[in-house]
Amino acid sequence: MLTYDDLVSGLEDAWLAVGLHEHAFIESVIPTTHDRTCKIELFPEHEEPLTNENIPPWLEIGFTWSAVHQLISEGRELPTEPLDLTWAYTATLLGSQDRNDIELVRMFQRAVQIAFVRYYPAEAAEMEPVAVEVRKIYQSDGQKLQIEYIQLVSTTVSDIFEQWSDRDLAGLRALLRVELQLASAIIANLSDMFTPRGRGGYRTVDAA
Repeated sequence: MLTYDDLVSGLEDAWLAVGLHEHAFIESVIPTTHDRTCKIELFPEHEEPLTNENIPPWLEIGFTWSAVHQLISEGRELPTEPLDLTWAYTATLLGSQDRNDIELVRMFQRAVQIAFVRYYPAEAAEMEPVAVEVRKIYQSDGQKLQIEYIQLVSTTVSDIFEQWSDRDLAGLRALLRVELQLASAIIANLSDMFTPRGRGGYRTVDAA
């Protein structure tokens, strides 16, 4: 049976194996529904202190461990319900850009696509481009608003049970390792695309 601790420890082993580390690990419980939520912010190695000027692309993983998941882990015979992991990637760009929003979105999508081709080539051939949200944060100089930085954010969801067919804990750890390898590759590709002073700035992923 899969427990909450099995999943968290499997994720931790996987993100450490691929060279990511957590900046925040947030757990909370909703008493009325007995849901337990977990959010983990994962970063690659970076300069200190971390500011908008040097923040690398990063990942937030989140999931909800429901009362049903807990009862199943305790041995109750109940229908399995999805156990969704949410993967939210964020790339931060400083100031105004010489590329428009559509170009930035396509660059982001290209970085994700190349990572999927490496780890899930069959799925990559059929997948639609990921949705990307463009967030612009402004500051005022006293006379007009100027863009301080831009965030490109893409969120996807994967059901652990859908991919974990053998229900073996060793298989779960192997699955999570591949998922975090994919995540690390996406972050590296986004760094190649968007991080000034890091991994070559705006050179294309094809040249990485």
